[in-house]
Amino acid sequence: MIAFQAELNNRSEQNGTAPNGTAPNGTAPNGTGGSSAGNGNRNSNGNSSAISRSLHRLRGSTLIATGIICLLCTGCTQLRPPTIPYRYGTEQTSLLPQDSLLSPPVLIGGPVPVMDRWEKLLHKPAETWDSWRSELANRRILPKSKSQKATQQDALLAAIAYLEENDLHQVVVEAHHYDPMEQWKRLEANADIHPLWKYTDGVARVCTYSMFPSRLYRTDSYNPYTRTLSINSDNPASAIYEAAKAKDFAKASWPGAYAATRYVPFVPLGQQAIVSNDALHYARVQDDKRLENSMVVHTYSTLAGSAFLGGSTVVPEINDVPFVSAPVARITGSATGAIAGQLMTDRNSNSTTRLAEREAPDTNIRR
Repeated sequence: MIAFQAELNNRSEQNGTAPNGTAPNGTAPNGTGGSSAGNGNRNSNGNSSAISRSLHRLRGSTLIATGIICLLCTGCTQLRPPTIPYRYGTEQTSLLPQDSLLSPPVLIGGPVPVMDRWEKLLHKPAETWDSWRSELANRRILPKSKSQKATQQDALLAAIAYLEENDLHQVVVEAHHYDPMEQWKRLEANADIHPLWKYTDGVARVCTYSMFPSRLYRTDSYNPYTRTLSINSDNPASAIYEAAKAKDFAKASWPGAYAATRYVPFVPLGQQAIVSNDALHYARVQDDKRLENSMVVHTYSTLAGSAFLGGSTVVPEINDVPFVSAPVARITGSATGAIAGQLMTDRNSNSTTRLAEREAPDTNIRR
């Protein structure tokens, strides 16, 4: 009997109830105490799930951030312009700029009152900050800029020079221009694009151009389906970078399929690496240190933005709403790349200065 009672007590303790049918703390197993315990278990399970999801997001973000840091901190050796001479043209066989009788057509946009008002409204904060910064620099509160700020005309001339030297006369250059109907006509007239890609991704890009014009946001872009290079910024490096995309697409055997691969994660990163290599090499042979430094910052920003965007697509744990997180991922990556590019530029400038001081003859040496 004693052995039977001991066995009963052991089984009751394993089930969490006392031998008399009550809970260990004196609460009924099916009463309010049991319900509270069930709610507590569900709350703890929910908290555990939330913590688990947070850890997954953190792990995904860490993987992407680690990849970006490795890419940028190694100096992007694959993107450094090689020591071989720059190759001009789509065939990449000429060591000299192409002497073509044809120049790319250039269209200068006129005023569009509604769009111009929205454009001024969007860029009012940046313009106000530039004005304050200039005023503070004049009062010697902030350091003055070492170089004069470029203009949209400088960016346009830089892009035209790149296209002419690489014999890309079939590209149409638009400066602060907006004409959706003309874009549709160019899309239909482009015989190098297969209809499958022309009337799917090509139509999507023209619709994007119509609803979100780059003129409004003052950004540069290239549309391979219409062969249109839109210049709206005052950054010559950005203009040359987009012009380099025209050269990359001109070399592609299947430009439509090549353009449509932008929807595959991380594939645009490989395409942009090719464009970045060409743009950096071109900027170096121009013997313009300001352009070269600006190109380094722009390429780092573009590559990091694409890497973060591709990572947010491949690792969905880092976001719950991809449509909202995608722009945030691109902006975060672009800012990270821009900072890394600026640091690389400053480091290279300091190294060049120290090397020049080391190689300079010492005038204090007495003969």
